[in-house]
Amino acid sequence: LVEGGGAVFINWGYGISVNWREIKQGKCKFIYLTVLVNRPIRNEFTINFLFFNLYRFLRKEKIQILLEKIYGLASLRGKVAKIRNHRIKLLRNEAIIPFTYIGGIPCVEGKIAGVQIIGVVQDGKGAKVGTIYFNGNAIGRSVETDEFKGIYLSGISGLQGKNKSEKDPLFLQAKYIAKQCQSVFREQGVSASNIVQTWIYLPQILRCYKRFNKIRAKVFRECGLMSEDKVYLPASTGIQGEGRPKEKIFIDLIAFIPKRKRAGIVSMMKSKRQNEAREYGATFSRGIEIRFDRSYLLHISGTASINPEGKTIYVGDEQGQISETLINIGALLATKETDLRDIALTVAYCKNQITYKMFKELKEYLGLSSLPFIPIYADICRSDLLFEVDAIAIKQNNCPVTLF
Repeated sequence: LVEGGGAVFINWGYGISVNWREIKQGKCKFIYLTVLVNRPIRNEFTINFLFFNLYRFLRKEKIQILLEKIYGLASLRGKVAKIRNHRIKLLRNEAIIPFTYIGGIPCVEGKIAGVQIIGVVQDGKGAKVGTIYFNGNAIGRSVETDEFKGIYLSGISGLQGKNKSEKDPLFLQAKYIAKQCQSVFREQGVSASNIVQTWIYLPQILRCYKRFNKIRAKVFRECGLMSEDKVYLPASTGIQGEGRPKEKIFIDLIAFIPKRKRAGIVSMMKSKRQNEAREYGATFSRGIEIRFDRSYLLHISGTASINPEGKTIYVGDEQGQISETLINIGALLATKETDLRDIALTVAYCKNQITYKMFKELKEYLGLSSLPFIPIYADICRSDLLFEVDAIAIKQNNCPVTLF
């Protein structure tokens, strides 16, 4: 076990390790945990080993899962889910806990690229954690204290809807996803303006991203997030991810609702290196800041090698695009007096093997090897983009942050 830079690193063996960071929010500690796969997982024994150690660790540390994301081969979804659902029984007295399986090819080869967990540890009995259902299906988790409420929705799919027409399956599935979210929001006392981050997975992203942006903009206008008087856009990642057969889109979502001002202030982050994405038709912010009394929680959108005019730069240049992406993220974090070392969860989406090889080399050269990147092959939202990163960063302060 090694501690450094606010993170805890644990080596489990078989090429599997854990990166763990935490942030104090009121009566809770929020945990950001990444299971890193450092060499290929090629058999069921190692998959069993991974999930056995994960849930045993969560039980030992009394961490309750809020959001769980598994990255691995799309063809193994059913097998991995079966192993996961068996091993999660180690978390005794827990209700059904949903998870998201993002299908893709691990850059480290093998079957699994990694696992991300957002969890919570209660300080006494000050927090209530529960499972969220829609039409009898577990679709998320909630945590509530007397200071705030958090909503974490997992793998929301449009396939459950009774689509009468297949003429526009993306629109129909997106519409059903919106219906589920709106139903949960009403039940939980949440509004769309409380969303802080979304992850949108589109198996055919290069074919449908422009179409999806129009659908998303329409939904946001209907929800009141975009009007002449105000614009509030959550952080977001739109990326290729394989779901179930015939699934054109699935999403994860986090919403945060402070119950009083000192419990947290939510605001959009501005970049000094990139203009707002909505200027070129993408309805998301560069990032969302949640400012607490003594800390920051920063949700960073999927970021790539795009200049202030919204154009791809360093076309065909893997090193240039990776460097530009990391500089863009670093510049955004710097606006809140944080840097890349404060990243708690992150995924590196690589277009191909050349991009991944260059990313590994640059990561070591820049001294970023300790960051919990999960590398996976994926198409980015543009055919000329080779690399993208999203992240959640945390910053703990010894002195209270000025909230007023």
